Amino acid sequence: MTNVLIQPCANPVARRNWRKTIDQEITFSSAPYAAALTASELGELTSLHSGGAAMFWGRTSFHDKAMSSVRTGDVVLFTWRNHIRAIGTVGASFRNPEFGDLLWHEPGDEERFPNVFSLLDVVEAELHYSVLWNVPGIEHGDVFRQGRVITDLRLVDDILDATGVRTAEREDLESRLEKAVAEGLKRNATLPLERMFKERTGYQAPGRPVQVNRAEARLVQEYDRAHPHIDFVRVRSSAGITDLQTSGGEETELIEAKGDNTRSRVREAVAQLLHYAPENSHAVDRLSALFPARPADDDIRYLHRLGIDCVYRIAPALFERESAPEDRRQYMRRIWNDELER
Repeated sequence: MTNVLIQPCANPVARRNWRKTIDQEITFSSAPYAAALTASELGELTSLHSGGAAMFWGRTSFHDKAMSSVRTGDVVLFTWRNHIRAIGTVGASFRNPEFGDLLWHEPGDEERFPNVFSLLDVVEAELHYSVLWNVPGIEHGDVFRQGRVITDLRLVDDILDATGVRTAEREDLESRLEKAVAEGLKRNATLPLERMFKERTGYQAPGRPVQVNRAEARLVQEYDRAHPHIDFVRVRSSAGITDLQTSGGEETELIEAKGDNTRSRVREAVAQLLHYAPENSHAVDRLSALFPARPADDDIRYLHRLGIDCVYRIAPALFERESAPEDRRQYMRRIWNDELER
């Protein structure tokens, strides 16, 4: 399974180390670095970074135990100044004090970084911490001063969803499921899907750079900031985790955000909202789909037919709402809240 590393990079030593081994690659295959690596470490690095050079990051001995669970393909969130500033993918991970000193140690330094990992890639993010604060398991207001390795499968999934990160593991799992379904239908056989999901806890897909869909996370963040008078939360149920949900007001509204305004995204928003609402712990009064631009007229009529409001961005921090007809919304509330007679 994929892990998530949260890595603060705010202090002067971290910023210096960033310039040394993130802003520029290290040619690990040449002197003096190659001599400090074991044969297995050099072999793993070479297999992942065929050019003989890579970006690196390190952690102190305090993190020895946590770093033992870090593997190729894990996701790293680099944080400073109240934002996730960059997102990376772990390549090779190992403990080598000598190599760590070659990369980062300078005379007078008190800290050393024996836990080393290479990075397959690092992409800019610029996501405020608020995208994580309402994820169940993350404390609201956390400024992430302490590095951590998150291994809980559900929390990892929620963090990746909140930040818009798509991993190689998810892509590989979806590919395997699709192949299993196709093969099962072809042979008219029972589908072994449950076994595949159970195997996920011990399965690691080959490491590849992550894909980051920052649009959706930024849209949620901007909508939240544009409505400071509304107390938004994220709520987890058996159906998943909501993008935004109002808390403590006169009505409960569920909002599902999408990174673009295409028809497929409108349909996805509808499916998720209709799944989340009946499983919610509160009676839902309003469902809304949030987009970065106005969807087509036909798609808005589709939303309104189901009583769902359409909300879209028209300028920075400015959003337009096209509400569903009130009679249709009131009619659908019984369905949203699973109040029909059984």
